[in-house]
Amino acid sequence: MKLLLLAYHFPPMGGAGVQRALKFSRYLGECGVQVTVLAGHDPAYTADASLVDEIPASVGVHRVEHQPLLQRVVAWRARRRPAGALATVPHTPPSTPPGGLRDAALAVYASLQFPDDKAGWARRAFETACRLVREEGVQLILSSAPPVSSHALAARLSRACGVPWVADWRDLWTGNPAYAALAWRRPIDRRLERRWLDSAAGVVTVTPTLQRALAAQVAGRCPVVLIPNGYDEADFATVEPVLHADAAFRVVHAGTLYGHQSPRPVLAAAESLLARHPALAARLRLRFVGLIGTRFEPLLTDFAARNPGVLERTGFVGHRRAVAEMLGADLLLLLIGGGAAARGVLSGKIFEYLRARRPVLLVGPPEGDAAQLLRAHAPCRVAAEEDVAGIAEALKASLAGDLPAQPTSASPETFERRALTQQLDVFLQRCLERTPGRRDG
Repeated sequence: MKLLLLAYHFPPMGGAGVQRALKFSRYLGECGVQVTVLAGHDPAYTADASLVDEIPASVGVHRVEHQPLLQRVVAWRARRRPAGALATVPHTPPSTPPGGLRDAALAVYASLQFPDDKAGWARRAFETACRLVREEGVQLILSSAPPVSSHALAARLSRACGVPWVADWRDLWTGNPAYAALAWRRPIDRRLERRWLDSAAGVVTVTPTLQRALAAQVAGRCPVVLIPNGYDEADFATVEPVLHADAAFRVVHAGTLYGHQSPRPVLAAAESLLARHPALAARLRLRFVGLIGTRFEPLLTDFAARNPGVLERTGFVGHRRAVAEMLGADLLLLLIGGGAAARGVLSGKIFEYLRARRPVLLVGPPEGDAAQLLRAHAPCRVAAEEDVAGIAEALKASLAGDLPAQPTSASPETFERRALTQQLDVFLQRCLERTPGRRDG
């Protein structure tokens, strides 16, 4: 099979969002699939050049440059800043509620990007995609979203070239708890989403809840398969845990916080705990590995000022270093948030947490997919984001050495990337074979 993979986020872009497409492109070749990738190229996006080395020589990668409007505005402001001036982050008073003026402005901005702020990339990439379909003899298109502009490009390309496409939904769009489009946009987006699902030859997604939601929308018109995210054993094989000179107890969160995810409940719980047991400040370290997001800068700065030495932040690190940090953690922190609406959210890092075989504290829906997965495969504690007292008790117990036991049925090997890619290959072949008038090559 000859496959065109549409993935806006792809190395040298860094972060967790590139891992699924990267690993699929890496291991589909072992299944006999010839993969060509059409990706985005944003010079301002955080890069992890080490990931480029993982792309097999047999995979052709074509990149179309794009920088979202908001990033262009930020870059323009930076160029206008006087030489030597420091960038500043507006300080939001602690009393400012979530969803204030900043969130409202971002919602307006998002509503004016259709279907999202990568639409310009999808439009510019169309001609390149058509050429690749012709020149490479592409038989099937696989698009990965978010951004949902990847699906918009795939659907348009499928119509124009007569090649079937499969939609890989890493997250829902209109059903996502982070979806914040203004009211007038919502029916438009839902109609567009239905049109994409109607035209797809198959749908892939990452959690049981998302599978049920998408299957209900598809209503039998095409197959919907669950292929979760996972971990790559090759990423762990030669990595040693990060070691620290002190004997502090480190609670490690790896990766960026998106949408409804927030460190606020954990910081509040830690502050409550330290107020009752000040001596624990000498041992407790909340360690955030990677870019957290500037929206939390005031919150983190205020916490660090009130609790000197407790908060540790590394800034962006490459994926290999992130794995080493996970292996060196005393307790891994997984922030889902979002309340009941986020029950179907499975952060991609959860599977690397499983492979790290460290205890996990999940802050999120207690009956969500992430909680159920962790209880089956990892020593874990779970607390709802509004349960600050419960989070504080979990931290206290962990500091006292009362760590949960490993489940007897734990089997993280189920989520190894190579095995998951083999499942994807079977599904893609199935979608291709059930397509009338399919192209053999």
